[in-house]
Amino acid sequence: MQNSFPYVDILIFGIIAVFLIFRLKNILGTKTDMEDNNINIKQTKNKFTNVVPLNAKEDKNYSSQIQKIIEADPQFNIENFLSGSRTFFEMVLNSFVSGNLDQIKDYTKPSVLKSFKNVIDERIKEKETLIIELKAIKKNEILSTNVNKTSIKINVLFETSQVRALMDKDKKLIDGDNESEILVNDEWVFERKINSENLNWILIETKSS
Repeated sequence: MQNSFPYVDILIFGIIAVFLIFRLKNILGTKTDMEDNNINIKQTKNKFTNVVPLNAKEDKNYSSQIQKIIEADPQFNIENFLSGSRTFFEMVLNSFVSGNLDQIKDYTKPSVLKSFKNVIDERIKEKETLIIELKAIKKNEILSTNVNKTSIKINVLFETSQVRALMDKDKKLIDGDNESEILVNDEWVFERKINSENLNWILIETKSS
């Protein structure tokens, strides 16, 4: 009977050891609430490190300009306007390259249309060929607006990637590059008369850089 005590002691110590190891594993293997909160804070902070805050003054001014347009034209929608301007931009480029301005004449101020036609006529006279391939519209945004009692004017930026080249009558390159893309910035001004039955926007000015 005496010989059985050592085995009982060993068994008891073994149970205690297993219990301590189990408790130690639980403590080391579990994150506390404080640790979880710290991790979440770090992730939240990192998530927003690349956000640039808006300039409140500029944003307020822009909103004010748009509000003036909506007051003059309750049907005005920025997304629809910019989408239409992109479509028209492509129409103008295609018409200018082909030399046929019929598609855009009803949406372009006569003086601007005349400028386009003069360049086209000169190109035809010299038997030159113009190449313009629109690869991408990288930016399309409203730069500024002007609303008065009779009309609304909107200046729009088109930042585009294009391939542009001018070939002579012998198909030799005169200007540009027919293989490389270039970045082109255009600022176009659109106008609509407030009390007019014609609801179309009219291109009244173009500037390129």
